[in-house]
Amino acid sequence: MISHNFKIICIAAILLLFTTAVMVVPYSGNSWARGQTNASPAHTEQWQKWEKSHHQKSMLVANTDNILGNFDDAEITINGIRTEFFKKSGSYWVRTEDVIGIPKEFEIEYAFGFEPLQQYLVKTENGKYQVLPFSWDSRDAERGGQRWFHIYGDDHIAVNDRLHWTGPLQNWNGMCADCHSTGLKRNYNTETDQFKTSWQSANVSCASCHSKDDYSDFNTPSDDSGWEFIEASKSALWSGKPRPSAEIEVCAACHSRRAPITDGFRADAKFLDQFMPTLIQPPEYFPDGQVKGEDYVWGSFLQSKMYSKGVLCSDCHDPHSLELKASGNALCGQCHLPTHFDTPDHHNHKIGSTGAQCVNCHMPETTFMQIDARNDHSFRIPRPDLNQKTASPDACTSCHATMTSQQASQTIENWYGENTGTPAHYGEILNDVLMNEIGAEENLKRLIYDQDMPVIIRASAFSLLGHYPNEDTLSHVRAGLNSQEPLIRLGAIRSTGFLPPAQRETLLSPLLDDEYKAIRIEAFNGIGNADAADKAKNEYLEAAEQSMWRGEGRYNLALFHQRNGEIEEATKLYLSAQKIDPYFSASYVNLADLFRAQGNENMNGQIVDRGLSLMPDDPALNFSKALHLVRTQRAGEALPYLDQAVRYAPDNTRYAYVYAVALKDLGEDDKAISVLKNANRVTKNNPDIIFLLLDLNRAKGDWKEALKYAENLSKLLPGNPTISRVITDLKQKVGNFN
Repeated sequence: MISHNFKIICIAAILLLFTTAVMVVPYSGNSWARGQTNASPAHTEQWQKWEKSHHQKSMLVANTDNILGNFDDAEITINGIRTEFFKKSGSYWVRTEDVIGIPKEFEIEYAFGFEPLQQYLVKTENGKYQVLPFSWDSRDAERGGQRWFHIYGDDHIAVNDRLHWTGPLQNWNGMCADCHSTGLKRNYNTETDQFKTSWQSANVSCASCHSKDDYSDFNTPSDDSGWEFIEASKSALWSGKPRPSAEIEVCAACHSRRAPITDGFRADAKFLDQFMPTLIQPPEYFPDGQVKGEDYVWGSFLQSKMYSKGVLCSDCHDPHSLELKASGNALCGQCHLPTHFDTPDHHNHKIGSTGAQCVNCHMPETTFMQIDARNDHSFRIPRPDLNQKTASPDACTSCHATMTSQQASQTIENWYGENTGTPAHYGEILNDVLMNEIGAEENLKRLIYDQDMPVIIRASAFSLLGHYPNEDTLSHVRAGLNSQEPLIRLGAIRSTGFLPPAQRETLLSPLLDDEYKAIRIEAFNGIGNADAADKAKNEYLEAAEQSMWRGEGRYNLALFHQRNGEIEEATKLYLSAQKIDPYFSASYVNLADLFRAQGNENMNGQIVDRGLSLMPDDPALNFSKALHLVRTQRAGEALPYLDQAVRYAPDNTRYAYVYAVALKDLGEDDKAISVLKNANRVTKNNPDIIFLLLDLNRAKGDWKEALKYAENLSKLLPGNPTISRVITDLKQKVGNFN
């Protein structure tokens, strides 16, 4: 996915037009906002701040004033690809491999950002703009900058990799344009695969955050004078009027991991009427909620105590310059008494040292695109012990590289005493669910009602209820669907996949009239019935249109038509997904399965082979090929494909299970056991894997090993009479053997 170097933090202040835009839409605001020098006296200060900000430089025309990279016949070879940067006829050019791996010249038309790196846009066919993978490190040479580098480092991105710069995942129009430009419309034509993208301003300007021409709406930053230290409090509390949520919603439009459900967005519209948010789950987040992918702050901030106490973006960031309101620990000292917190008694580090800086412990950095370090905004207390349980990052050992997380935990215990009686961190609970740990269900069902937990965490927990498809779970799902919190309703909808279609429709139908568009769309998608409701259906189809330029969009819409028996339309969409996004394997797998369901095994094989010819290492395609061979009575030929599927997707227990069954049927029991043991180590406590290990070990007479797996199953499935009888039998055999 394209990285958004510079995202919206809060309020921008000026509107500029660039006449070289793909298709410029005139803006009807006042004259100073159209880029003229006679700035409105009421906004001169804001304009001057904005003019030096990341927002102003979010997207710029490629000219001598804006280009930072070395285009003086510079030449580099990265990942085996030779690339040249040069000037021609007053323009900036690059010569690098194209969509088929052949060197080709491209003109640089726009620059993205300026610090700590600058990326570049080139125009390709059908109105598409693509982001080059070669970026300019704009940092000082002393810090390792002033050089060209590849945003994916030493990883070779081949032309058949979806991350290749010519593919949809590096497309500016769909992936990043709406946050780098103002008033943007993608204007994508599904039939012709063409963009006619338009904007009001090429960069991030006033209208991105303000909805009115005079900028007097919401949208003036909130007054922060209501923070007071009350009595003996060590942290300030808000004593003013209730703080507006609009500011955070406007920032979330670009500072969140989300999918657009409208073509473009407005500052005066609700976040959930314009976007479908990602909740706190892998692969975007670690189980404890720390960022794993580029998640753009919102999801982290909603986990924080700061957010729960009413802190807004503009309390720390100037909304126009985007600069911090104070430097170093003085920023935190605005609300947290330095005499208590900025002392060795609190942080146990030497005053002025790296370890004494608040952000290093409470806002650890994650580096994206090789050099772009960004601070976590959940403001969490360092917990190296969680690293041992969830494999999440640890602020302590990120600084103390020679220290283990166990040593860091012991050090903290020595400083502050043993942390006894503290409830399990929500990261432990969510991790246990994902790892199928015994007892996880009970803890999850307590977490969803814990009012002390952040709403976004509770919503994420609700979305995981489907791991436990039983009647008790259904009662909790109902509670979530009726919650006053929209994110919780959203999470509860996402947990309903385990229910039969008719029951799911009964539960979700009331939400087709929810106040938020995102929830109406999610409910309609959960029902999957084209006749459910015209309003929700139209909104669902509008949302689907926003991603039709990439394989996932057409694939998801194909699933909708397939569920409704519209096979011809589904087939058409799968085929078009393969055409516009040929390295998206799911469109081949599902189309092949569609033909199989119709009894056309020959076409099933042809579609799978077409995908494998482009992506020979894809695990899903290899697995589909193996199943095709088994169905056509060529099970012996299927083993290499199953082996390939398991190798490239070791955490997919279904692949491992089927591979083991195939090996067992061919008499290769020892190899089957080896495959299952590897799968059990990666995703432990999977009943199917453990039962087959029990069966295979019992068949070969290894009673002790079989008993181990039987007792494990008994813990996973307590009270199962069959397992109890097996355990009794195995214990007798073990006793007789000894």
